[in-house]
Amino acid sequence: MGHAKLTDQDHSAQWPAFLKEAAKAKQDPRVWQSSADPLLVIMGSVSSEAELQRLVSKNVVTQVLDTYDEQFAELQLSLHAHLYRANQTVQRNSIKKALADHYGAKKSWQLGAWVYFPWSCQLVHILDPKNFIKLRTIRNQDLITSEQQQTLYDFSVGCVGMSVGSASALSLVQSGISQKIKIADGAVISGSNLNRILTGVSSVGLEKSLVISRLLYEMNPFIKVIRHGKVTKSNIGDLFDGGWPLQTIIDEIDDLEVKIRLRIAAKKRKIPVLMATELADAVMLDVERFDLEADRPLFHGLVPDIETILDKPEMSHRQWMKYAVKIIGPHNMPLNMQKSLLKIGSSIVTHPQLGSTVMVTGGMTTYAVKQIALSKPLPSGRTSISLDDALVADYRKFSYRRKHRKHTKVIVKAVDSM
Repeated sequence: MGHAKLTDQDHSAQWPAFLKEAAKAKQDPRVWQSSADPLLVIMGSVSSEAELQRLVSKNVVTQVLDTYDEQFAELQLSLHAHLYRANQTVQRNSIKKALADHYGAKKSWQLGAWVYFPWSCQLVHILDPKNFIKLRTIRNQDLITSEQQQTLYDFSVGCVGMSVGSASALSLVQSGISQKIKIADGAVISGSNLNRILTGVSSVGLEKSLVISRLLYEMNPFIKVIRHGKVTKSNIGDLFDGGWPLQTIIDEIDDLEVKIRLRIAAKKRKIPVLMATELADAVMLDVERFDLEADRPLFHGLVPDIETILDKPEMSHRQWMKYAVKIIGPHNMPLNMQKSLLKIGSSIVTHPQLGSTVMVTGGMTTYAVKQIALSKPLPSGRTSISLDDALVADYRKFSYRRKHRKHTKVIVKAVDSM
């Protein structure tokens, strides 16, 4: 919460009998495979208390978490800057009256909202939607104004590919962007995915989209997430239009056919496409503003007529590598990344990726979405950020650049021979 606790009250004594009983329940291990959607009860209506009781009676609850006091107290301090820097005695005394006025004749558990997470069997007491979002994004001000924050919150984004793309989805929701988000990935999490997906060992074997949607909901239970499995020719329209239309899509998938189809669909709908590629300790951001340039070629025209690939039978890994390297450009790859490409299939199974760099991709795509949503400048094109170049002088020396150019020619020759 960022500071010492502002209140010491324990409201569990005020809970009705069904909440107290729920806190004693034993976990059912089968719930781990349950739905990714949380169950919400927003208090304050005539039927809300009965709805909460029904929720508890129909679901296994192993833990009841109630920090409503602390959340409301922090919101009050955040809205009154002169109190935020005061000593804790002043803060507590100031908050005490605000809490009393807020509760009135109500008990704490009758206010705000209760959210139940089926996968963890936790029942959590949080602020009502308006105050929750206010508290959730209050540290974004004045970098993002209240009006801009609402625009960003209403901006719908799709993220395809939940290894690298999970960083984008998590960063968006963390920043208060996209209350309606679509994620797609048909693969399950493997042990080797743990180097770049922010999850734990208990997620191995579960669908990536399932795990990431749970994380998104735990950040903000009031958002809406639509999950898709593998994107195909037959269901790609639903990805763009089902539930609600997308306004931007982030492509972080390896499947070249899907990458092409995403761009064709986005171009048809005049939707911008973003792609952040992690290259060792460098990140390359591609922006394709199909919303502004109706005739813009796919992938900046780096592979002319790449759409014709869709008419060919399933390609081999060698063919995929040839197109992928042409799109990325070997000159954009750090030397160690270039060398690793020649080892794929012999000493390493696939192209290496670093979790630290994947996290940077999330920040870059979130910045790009923010620019697009707020109608700020973001032209089509490609931008690279290399930590090696920025922080280590050796990588800027002529000797390194000469070695890099030499090896780039090796990669080009190898790719051309495929």
